[in-house]
Amino acid sequence: MEKGLISMERFTESSQAYFLTHLHTDHTQGLTSKWGKGPLFCSKLTPKLLPFKFPDFNLSLLHVIDLHIWHSFSLISLTTGSQITTHVMALDAHHCPEGVMFLFRREFGCLMYSGDFQWEVVSERAKDERSRLLNVLKNETVDVVDITASEPEHGIVIGIDTLGKKSF
Repeated sequence: MEKGLISMERFTESSQAYFLTHLHTDHTQGLTSKWGKGPLFCSKLTPKLLPFKFPDFNLSLLHVIDLHIWHSFSLISLTTGSQITTHVMALDAHHCPEGVMFLFRREFGCLMYSGDFQWEVVSERAKDERSRLLNVLKNETVDVVDITASEPEHGIVIGIDTLGKKSF
């Protein structure tokens, strides 16, 4: 995908579309009450929670991506000037109430951005979500951007004292 088209939780970059998996502080760096760079795609619950974190945020910038439904939007190629149609689907990340992963589909194939997903093998919800994902993908190849593994400064914390108590 061309640089400058989509930014995944990089709100200081210049892009045509921005995506937010959830509102935890480590995912909202660069996002402020006065931010207004472009359309911000998010889960259904994010518009209800975002004003608590960013009181004067322009909510008209938000575009909800419902779970398990393909949404299409157009971008303009910075190299050719042609219109590019991109399809995106949100999947439950099982991380926090509004946490999602984003699955993108274009002519190059599929790309999944994991956010902070926490699917557990024994979880029935996770098993259902996995079945939905496999049904959607059929035999397609998917590239996965797993930020839980790519950012070592964000260690995985396992502990009852911190579970569900992350700051917004």
